Amino acid sequence: MLRFVFILILTLGVLSCEKEDVIETDAELLPYFEIFVQEAAKRGITVDYIDARIEGHIQDIPSPNVQGQCFYNEKKPNKVIVDLVYWSAADENTRQFIIFHELGHCFLKRDHLDTSNSDGTCVSIMHSSGDVCTFSLTDDNREAYLDELFGL
Repeated sequence: MLRFVFILILTLGVLSCEKEDVIETDAELLPYFEIFVQEAAKRGITVDYIDARIEGHIQDIPSPNVQGQCFYNEKKPNKVIVDLVYWSAADENTRQFIIFHELGHCFLKRDHLDTSNSDGTCVSIMHSSGDVCTFSLTDDNREAYLDELFGL
């Protein structure tokens, strides 16, 4: 009987350590994560943040000139982090850009693409910085940039 109790306690201890991760995204980012889902669906891609284990947070990023990051973690959910100061000053298109760029890393597994068009504009939303090409997400170029992002 004592052996049974010991095994039961040991089993419960192990199971409590292996709780499933809760995927949580800051409420302010949720509409932008949903826009990514909708744009992916228009291009035949299904996005499930729970299944992909991706969450998003707005917080201070102490590294200079870093507006967003994607952190991969095998044991915990992957995280899209957006810098608080950057987010607070961003307009609607800039907010979509940073979420699409970071989910390009975290969900689509895209690397940076620093290729420029002949006019100096960025080929991709996945460019590494504004120093390598000229970029602005606008109503006129949005569909082309999103097509490229999703591989069309």
